[in-house]
Order: sequence, then C-alpha cells, then structure tokens
Amino acid sequence: MFYATVVINLITIAICAYWWRLGGDGQSLFRNPGVPILLALVKYGTLCLFDGLTWWNLLALLYIPALWGMVQAFSYGISAPPHKFWVWVFGKGGDGNYKPVEVLTRATCGFFWSLPAGIFAFLSGGWITFGVYVVCLTIANGLIGGLVEDVEVSEPAVGACVSSSLFV
Repeated sequence: MFYATVVINLITIAICAYWWRLGGDGQSLFRNPGVPILLALVKYGTLCLFDGLTWWNLLALLYIPALWGMVQAFSYGISAPPHKFWVWVFGKGGDGNYKPVEVLTRATCGFFWSLPAGIFAFLSGGWITFGVYVVCLTIANGLIGGLVEDVEVSEPAVGACVSSSLFV
C-alpha cells in the first residue's frame, strides 16, 4: 500500500503542478479551487487505503476550503497585502523589482499556504512531516517565486511544492 500511495501522490503532484501553471495563465479555476479539491480527494482516498473507509477520513476534505482560502487571502502581486507589508519594511520595492521584497513576499505566501496541511497532519499523525513541510514550502516558495523569472519554470515548481502536502 505504501508504494501505491507514493505513486498516486507523485502523479497527483505532477497534475497539480500543471494545473497551478494553468491558473497562472488566467485559467484560475484550475489553481483555485482545482488544486485544493484534487489534493483533498487524493489524500482522502489514500487515507482510506490505510484506515479503511471511515467517516473520520472525510475531515481531509476540510483541506479544500482551507487551502482555497489561504491562496485567496495571501497572494504575491504588487498590490497584495504581503507585498505591501514587505515594501513598508524595506521602504522600497513597490515596483516588484527588489529581490528581498519579492523573496519574502513569496515566502510569506508559502508559509500561509502550508498551514492547511495541518489537517492532514491531524489525520495522519505526521506532525514532524508537517513541520518540515511548512519550513520547506516557505523557503521553496520564497526562492522559486522570488528568484526564478521564467514562469514556465516557477509556476509548476511552486504548484509541485504546494502539492507535496500529500506526504504529510
């Protein structure tokens, strides 16, 4: 069962990476709510593989509104609150061309986008994995989003990082 779950998770991560990119191309329903829905359904299914079909595993579906809300609340455009906060801290970068502001804005988004995976940790008991995921997504999202200029690379990479919540 473990290997089946890993394969299913990797395939799902690849799909979500593609969907995240589609969302960046203006097809927003793929990114939000598409990615949260797919991740929650796959997590629910893989939990059922190990635990059987229990009502408790349905709590994995709470990931849908949790991630959806976090992605809506914390975005990284130059008019977004996290960006404005870091521009205020540094006193520059409002035009989107100051790398420290861009990296920290995206790291802030990555941190908040990682928090819904706490639902998965609650269900699986993977609190250490959750902690590692929070740190990794925060750093990866900051570095990828803030330093990689090619959206054909950065968008799917960020989508894959967000989707690695399946391993929590």
